[in-house]
Amino acid sequence: MTEISFYFNVPNREHALCQLVSKALAKRLSINILTDSQAATAALDGLLWEVPQTGFLPHCAADADAAIVADTPIVLDDRPELLPARQLLFNWTTGLPPGFERYQRVIEVVSIDEEARTLARERWKAYVAQGFKPTSFDMMDRA
Repeated sequence: MTEISFYFNVPNREHALCQLVSKALAKRLSINILTDSQAATAALDGLLWEVPQTGFLPHCAADADAAIVADTPIVLDDRPELLPARQLLFNWTTGLPPGFERYQRVIEVVSIDEEARTLARERWKAYVAQGFKPTSFDMMDRA
């Protein structure tokens, strides 16, 4: 069954994403990042080139050449149907990611913004309604 983890009370969502992706990459996990728009994909593409400051997180778009996608540990796109089979999904959207059940783990990064928290609560309830038991990590406790 898919493990679903919510990271709540994140002061800087983008920074937290880069940290979590880096940790997953260090564990040699294959990663997808689902965004909700081409603009969000482009923004994350730029961010992954800049963070960490001493390097970058190797990534490509889902519609890149198949050999490149196969050799790249991080694939990001706003079209879930193009994302290849991977172990881990970062949901960078406001809704439930289509096909999330095919992943070993789904990670939701939730900022301190009240609207984001409300939408995350709705996703949590939707996961539970489908028989999943999400876990939560309060990032305020870790600050």
